[in-house]
Amino acid sequence: PGPPAPSSTDPHYWPWLSLSNTCKWGKGLGLYLSSPSPLSSSSYLLGSASIHSCPLSPLVPSHTPFLSRLSLPLSSLQLPMTVTHSVEQCKCSRWAVSLSHGFENPQLEKLFRKAVQCITQEEFDKLSKQRHKEDALASLYGRLLYREGVRKFTNCDWDEISFGRTERGKPYAMTPENATFGINVSHQGNYVAFASSCTPRVGVDVMRLDKERNNKSADEYINSMAKSASDEELRQMRGQPTEAMKMTMFYRYWCLKEAILKATGEGIMQDLNRLDFRCDFTERYRQGCFIISTKMNEDGKPQRQWIFEESFIDNNHSAAVCKEKRAPSYCVFSKQDDARIFFSKIGLETLLDHATIINALPQDGLQAWEDFCLKPRKMF
Repeated sequence: PGPPAPSSTDPHYWPWLSLSNTCKWGKGLGLYLSSPSPLSSSSYLLGSASIHSCPLSPLVPSHTPFLSRLSLPLSSLQLPMTVTHSVEQCKCSRWAVSLSHGFENPQLEKLFRKAVQCITQEEFDKLSKQRHKEDALASLYGRLLYREGVRKFTNCDWDEISFGRTERGKPYAMTPENATFGINVSHQGNYVAFASSCTPRVGVDVMRLDKERNNKSADEYINSMAKSASDEELRQMRGQPTEAMKMTMFYRYWCLKEAILKATGEGIMQDLNRLDFRCDFTERYRQGCFIISTKMNEDGKPQRQWIFEESFIDNNHSAAVCKEKRAPSYCVFSKQDDARIFFSKIGLETLLDHATIINALPQDGLQAWEDFCLKPRKMF
C-alpha cells in the first residue's frame, strides 16, 4: 500500500496504482486505479500514464469491460506511477426501465411521490394528462432519465439542470452549458429506453414485437405500411418464412428509421421509403445480438456518417441506436472498434439515488399518487 493520501485538492498528489496479472480479457496486464484517489474511479477511461521508459500507456478502471493492454512485464513496473494527464469521461450509456417491474414494486407509492417532485411543474402537468397508468409512468421515467443522464455526465446538481426543445421538439440540455453530448429517450411496450453519446446527435427507439395486427396477416399488415419501406426492405420482409419472422423484420426496419429520425431531430418524415436500410443477414437478429453492420442509403446515396446499433432489451423488445460515426478521443468507441454497450436494466430507485426535490407538491405528492391510482391500465 502507498502512503496516506493527501487532500484530493493537492496538485502534487498522484494516485497509487495496483497491478493484476490475471486479466481474463486478453494478453497483457490490466492496470487498475486504486482508492483513495482524486480521480473518479467511475470514469470510463482515465487517460494516459507515464510508466518510466514507456510513456503514454493507457489506464482504465478495473470495472471497465474493455481493458487496455499493457505489453510490459511485471518486473519492469515500479510504484508509484504518475498520471501525466486525464481525459474526459466517455458518455455513452444504454439504460432501460421496465414498467411492469415498477408496478410490481411494493415501494412504488413512496418512490412515485418523490419522483413527481423531482421534475418540473410543466413536466408534471404533462404526465398528469396521460389517460393510462403505463403512459403516465413512462412519461415520468423519461423525464427522470433525461435529468439523471445530464447529472451523471456533468456532475451538475439536480436542480441546476434545465432543458429546452429544438424547433422540431427534440429535448436537449440547456444548462449546464458544457452538456455537449447527446441524449435521447424512447418508450414502447414495457420499456423506456435511454441512450447517450459523446457527440450531440443520437437517437434511440425500442419496439415490442407484437403478435397482434388488428386481425391482419403479416403480409396484409406490411402491405398497409408499404409506403414507409423501400423496395429492398419490402422484399426482405415479405421473403421471411413465417408470420412472426415477417413482423420481426418489419419492426426491425421501423426501429432503425425511428432511431435515425430522432438522431437528426426531424421527428417525422413524409416519405420514409427514402431511407433504405441494408442489413447483413449473416448476423442473427435475436436476443443477445449486437449488430453494427447495418448501413443506410437516403435517396440512393450512402449515409456513412452514421452508425446503427441493433440489440434486444429482452426477448420481446428490440432496440436501435443511431449515433454519429465521428467520436472524440475519450469515447470508448473511438478506441475499441468492437466495443459493445448493451442496455442495462435499472429501476426507479436507481433513478432517484441522486435526485432532489425541485417542485414540492402538497402533502408530499399524495394527491398526485391518488390521481395516478385512478387511471386505468391498458388492455393489451
